[in-house]
Amino acid sequence: MRSISFVITLLFAFIATSYAWPELHILEARKGGKNGTTNGNSVNKACRKMAKLEKLTALAANQTKLDAMVAKGKLNQTEVDAIKAKAANVTSELQTMQANTTLVSTCLVVDAHQKVVGECKQMNKLTKLAALANNQTAMDAFMQKKNITDMTKLQAKIANATTKLKTLQSNTTLTNLCTQLDQQKGAASDGTAAASGTAGSAAASTGSSSGASELTLQTMSYILLPALAGIFALFL
Repeated sequence: MRSISFVITLLFAFIATSYAWPELHILEARKGGKNGTTNGNSVNKACRKMAKLEKLTALAANQTKLDAMVAKGKLNQTEVDAIKAKAANVTSELQTMQANTTLVSTCLVVDAHQKVVGECKQMNKLTKLAALANNQTAMDAFMQKKNITDMTKLQAKIANATTKLKTLQSNTTLTNLCTQLDQQKGAASDGTAAASGTAGSAAASTGSSSGASELTLQTMSYILLPALAGIFALFL
């Protein structure tokens, strides 16, 4: 009787193993995930749209400027009529946006920030150009890169850049803001790289833990039930 019970126990153990191990491989290969989507900044979009509509409306109302553009060949009368018609169609929408005091005040901040960013970029560009004044080797390389043949014009451009740069640099508020923007940009780049590495490690760790938990729970039924049956058979 004992030998029969032992054989039955081995049989149940074999069945448990044959069911459990395939399940192990299936669970290890199982993966899941969701792709996130990035939404645009609605406030910035609204501000850009309002600025565009204001510019269109102002142009349509400026007959002198329109006449000058027609005289220079930049526009024809058909295009002028189209501009005026388009401006008339967006009048109601523009008035609604301008009546939103929260949007208007927010756009003032956004516009101020964009203006500073633009001036900082201009300052960086002028700095690089002005640096050519006392560096003939760099000037020659610049001329070759930009395919410039007239050095006199380039020198005049460099002199003009130097004058503009001094004017911008005399604005200490602007220079301080540009310094802060550069620091924030550098910090953001470093933070993004660090966060990416940390997130990857955390995701891998979480995935392993989750897989192990799922593995244990789902394979337990295949092992526990036959094992209990085998133990019961020992007492037969």
